[in-house]
Amino acid sequence: MAKKVAKKRVAKEKIKLKEQSISLYDRWITYMCYAILVFLPLAFSRISYDQFDGVKLAIFRVLVLVAVLLWLAKILKAPEAISWSWREGLLAGFLVIAAISTVSSIHIPTSLHGKYKRYEGLLTYITYFTIYFVAMQTFRRKAQLKTLIETISIVGGVVALYGILQYLGLDPIAWGTVPFEARRSFSTFGNPDLLAGYLVIAFPCALVSFLDGNQRRWLHGANVFLLGTCLLTALTRSGWIGALVSLIFLAVLLGRSLKPYWRQMAAMGLVVVIVLGAMMIFSADSDLNIVSKFQGISLSSGTAKSRIEIWKAGYFMMRDRPLFGQGPGTFRLASERFETRRYVKFVAGGTVSDNAHNYFLQLASGNGPVAAVLMYVFFIAWIIRSIKVRREIIDTTDRLMLAGAIAGVTGYLATMMFGISIVGASSSFWLVMAAVTGCTRRIDPAYHSYKIEWAQELKLAVSVAIALVTLVSVFIAFSMYAGDVYFVKALRSSSSNQRDLAVSQFNTAARLYPGNGRIMSQLGQTYSRWASMARQQQDNNGFTFYGNQAIIAFKRAQEAEPLEVDYQVFLANSLGFMGQSSEAIEVLEKVLAYRPHSLPAHLLTGIYKEHINEDKDAIKHYEKVLYISPSHPEALKRIVEVYKRLGNDEKAAFYSKRLEE
Repeated sequence: MAKKVAKKRVAKEKIKLKEQSISLYDRWITYMCYAILVFLPLAFSRISYDQFDGVKLAIFRVLVLVAVLLWLAKILKAPEAISWSWREGLLAGFLVIAAISTVSSIHIPTSLHGKYKRYEGLLTYITYFTIYFVAMQTFRRKAQLKTLIETISIVGGVVALYGILQYLGLDPIAWGTVPFEARRSFSTFGNPDLLAGYLVIAFPCALVSFLDGNQRRWLHGANVFLLGTCLLTALTRSGWIGALVSLIFLAVLLGRSLKPYWRQMAAMGLVVVIVLGAMMIFSADSDLNIVSKFQGISLSSGTAKSRIEIWKAGYFMMRDRPLFGQGPGTFRLASERFETRRYVKFVAGGTVSDNAHNYFLQLASGNGPVAAVLMYVFFIAWIIRSIKVRREIIDTTDRLMLAGAIAGVTGYLATMMFGISIVGASSSFWLVMAAVTGCTRRIDPAYHSYKIEWAQELKLAVSVAIALVTLVSVFIAFSMYAGDVYFVKALRSSSSNQRDLAVSQFNTAARLYPGNGRIMSQLGQTYSRWASMARQQQDNNGFTFYGNQAIIAFKRAQEAEPLEVDYQVFLANSLGFMGQSSEAIEVLEKVLAYRPHSLPAHLLTGIYKEHINEDKDAIKHYEKVLYISPSHPEALKRIVEVYKRLGNDEKAAFYSKRLEE
């Protein structure tokens, strides 16, 4: 009896010693990591134009800054060993190539910050890898991994609940018009495709937390139900594929250990069947038809065909600049040059793809194929290493949590083969990998500890440099967010006809967010609207002033993003509106040299060719518009008028019949 008591006392003392070995710095760094998992998925902003990703990015960088400052303070206070392996060397190699790619980019500001509403530029890569490195050094105990997995489960349940309310038509927030079917779940991510990636990470985390059987089991069971249901109501095929992959990985990893849970699994499967059946009935006669979405998974569907054309454009970008790519985050800018005619026809000339919808191709086209390979070798090596390490762990709960983490990571990577990476989901993805690596690195001989035995002055200098880079990154994110807030203020002021205030706010927004040409473009469109109003009121001075100001604003938008052809099309339209048809055609010819399949550029070129009596050339451009969009009413109407003017009644009758149809 005395021996048993002594053993218990020794065990308690060991636990105390372990607790004491975690410094106050480490504890607060861990809290910052948990804060990222909580705040980023839930954050959105109603006062900025980008209501979702901009605010997530700003919060992310602030929390990472705090974590970095805490880690640097710990390093300066006492000698600290840093764990490192060849796998992290792959990430360092990726960053070096990404930095070179940014310098050689087709548009450096975009490569530095990332495209508006996506924000995956060099600074974001640095932020991902920084939090991965710091968290990997900080997470030591498997209990920390368990807390992390359960946190993702709980936050994921909240995100999913909100998404389900949207599907049921019970959203308390009026979001206005959305670019997808009404009532599809998008929750706090703004888009079902962006939401799907996060749900795929959270779903296996909730499932293993439920199977763990702790005192919050009922909560995690509810989260499994909510997350599974929201995956369905998001109606996102990439999410379904990712969830299936994660479940397969989870089943293979757990294997026979699932036997004790067969009742819970059977009950959960029954609930899924009931929910799926109810959804099929509920959505049978609406745009939310889940059966048609399942059918659309095949490569023969319209969405899949357009996706293949986007991938072709990404391949052409990669082939054009095989060493360092077009530049991080520049897919949309380069896509306008490399998009296929078939893709433009699929979308009727109405949109430009701003992402490859395939993470490997996104990395390869932006940073070059070598960088993409380095990143994916890291991902694959992490999965293989985590599976091997899990075999050496005896504790059932630890093995369960590791299985959930591995399933979440593999499911997310599967989703990203058809989806888009954004900070709201990718921050959780990198933290899961960091926590698994940190908690298991002591049983992996590939990880070595390196003592930082530099002079204190050198340590201080390096620490200050790292802190400054992180601080600048935070400042830029908040400046961009503030510019976006002023952008909304300007739009509201212009709609209420407070013209001087609106112009001032547009200029403030552009100053705070200088790389976003959309701001000046919107000012140009506002001036154009005021010019039209002045013309209707026969105010010639007002018409001339506002028309010329619109031209200046569009030129400023073009300066901010020189390769964004939309701004050049708007500029040409303003020039034509002011009676400068020849100048407008010059601009449009440059547009078509870069983006040969631009529907609006061909349409406007045809119109202004008519103005200078070049009807035969105008017909060529109208025919290109009608190839892209066969029933385009404006092009049909104008080509009929031109053929009538040229005396070709047969052709005029042919297109007139199409117009009537």
